[in-house]
Amino acid sequence: MNVDLIIAGRRIRLQCVDGITLRPDERFRAFIDDATGPERQPGLTVDVLSRKAIIPSDVVKVFDARLMKETTEGLIDSGEPFWEVMTDEGITYAKVWPRDSVRNPVIVLPHGKMHCHIFADSEGDTIDPLPYPVDGLLLYFLSSAMGDLMIHGSGVICGGSGWIFTGRSGSGKTTIAGIFDRAGDRVIHDDRLILRKEAEGWVMHSTPVYRNDEPRSAVIDHLWGIMHGRVNVSTPVTGSEAVAMVMSNCVQQNWDREAALRLTSAAGELVAAVRISRLSFMPDGGIRDYLAARESESHVTPADAASAILGEERPVTITAGGYSMWPAIRPGDRVVIEPLRGQVPAQGDIVALRRDGGYVVHRVRKAPVRGSRQLYFTQGDAALRSDTPSDITSIAGIVKKINRAGREIEPPPCRLPAFLNYTSSLIVSHFRRQR
Repeated sequence: MNVDLIIAGRRIRLQCVDGITLRPDERFRAFIDDATGPERQPGLTVDVLSRKAIIPSDVVKVFDARLMKETTEGLIDSGEPFWEVMTDEGITYAKVWPRDSVRNPVIVLPHGKMHCHIFADSEGDTIDPLPYPVDGLLLYFLSSAMGDLMIHGSGVICGGSGWIFTGRSGSGKTTIAGIFDRAGDRVIHDDRLILRKEAEGWVMHSTPVYRNDEPRSAVIDHLWGIMHGRVNVSTPVTGSEAVAMVMSNCVQQNWDREAALRLTSAAGELVAAVRISRLSFMPDGGIRDYLAARESESHVTPADAASAILGEERPVTITAGGYSMWPAIRPGDRVVIEPLRGQVPAQGDIVALRRDGGYVVHRVRKAPVRGSRQLYFTQGDAALRSDTPSDITSIAGIVKKINRAGREIEPPPCRLPAFLNYTSSLIVSHFRRQR
């Protein structure tokens, strides 16, 4: 009996060869497609054999993955084999060590063909052809061959928009998916997504990882690289930096030049079509409200206009709305941002930091050089915590003038400690609210 799976819009046909019965585990239940007909041709055909693979002795090992275990101190290398990849003339072999199993399945992939073999190394009349991590490897090889991206990330639909949160293990992907889930938003997946370029744009698809998984998909509107932080801050990333950030969180095979080129090309196309940002977030419901406000059309459009003006090397004026720079900049002040024009911000300068949906105007506290990279440590004069360190690409311009009640003044220096400015800002804001 053959089994057809539809995963990320691709049909995978598992064909039994040795007269055995194929029974994928319950992770795949909702992905099985029983429909038949000549029009339902598979994108990938997999011959499943129960026997043990014979791997030539002259193959070259090109990748060796160890089993990583989660502990209270984070991920650690167990030293145990998990899977390894070997190549021969025109063939790739992927050998797997499934957890809690004595068998070692092998995927055999002839180069340039969408027809491969799985040697299940199993006895009995019924076998699971896709034990973990065989399934993930097979999906990766299929995605790579088709120019798709397999990424470690959580995907959600919030307010009709498709958002992805990606990052290394422990960065908060599952945490942030749980926040949106509890708010009633639809979670596409919280661990592994396949991204495809389709007629309506780039689309994220769920993959079978958990018992209750089902096919889900959504058009991608925004992708964030995430990390835990002390405040919620979203910062746009563009160009090669955005491509590198996406690629660093994708499953990839750097031993295959053609596959690496396909990955780079796909990541470049994604970055050109989808907004990419970094996100530092606090693990509570406030992050959803923050992003929903930042992504609203009324909030984003003025910021886009301001960015366009600065991009043309013309100054732009924004209205201050908060107290983080009190008393140097006050709510209602009209802040004039001058484009950099080659200037290098110095310690004490007030700069406009790019943020999704607008700007944050804070003061440069220090600007050390780390290797070949200049970093900027910024903080509001009345802020008790510093911002996430930035580089020059995050700085839109320098504040040169402030218009206050019809008067034009120079940006004043910070004269008092942050906690005094913070305390006085609380007093002023309290009395203003009482008016």
